[in-house]
Amino acid sequence: MKRRTKKRSLATPDLTPLIDVVFLLLIFFMLVTTFDKYSAFKLELPNSGIESTEKQDKSFELIIDSNQNYFLKNGKISEKIYMDNLGEKLKNIDEISISADKNLKYEVIVKTIGKLKNDGIKKVELNFYE
Repeated sequence: MKRRTKKRSLATPDLTPLIDVVFLLLIFFMLVTTFDKYSAFKLELPNSGIESTEKQDKSFELIIDSNQNYFLKNGKISEKIYMDNLGEKLKNIDEISISADKNLKYEVIVKTIGKLKNDGIKKVELNFYE
């Protein structure tokens, strides 16, 4: 006589209770969590006031035209200068704004910024005009 072996069916667990628990956990974490978008970094906003208007009056602007002529503008006074005399004119200045012609080669602008940095200017702002 042959023995008959029963085919065993694979046991499949019921996932319904597991899904219920996952949804309950999801709802719990959504209710408990606080969303603070500024907690990851410290944000320091600049102060505005009378000091900023005083700095604008003392600001220097270096203008470079398409023929590579340099003009130093201090407030309303503008004078033509040469690249060699740039360090003498800007002895005690920390920041300057450069306004360059749009069609000027970048090589001239990079050399000018390098010269200003070597002369001790810490902050250089760059603007282009047509």
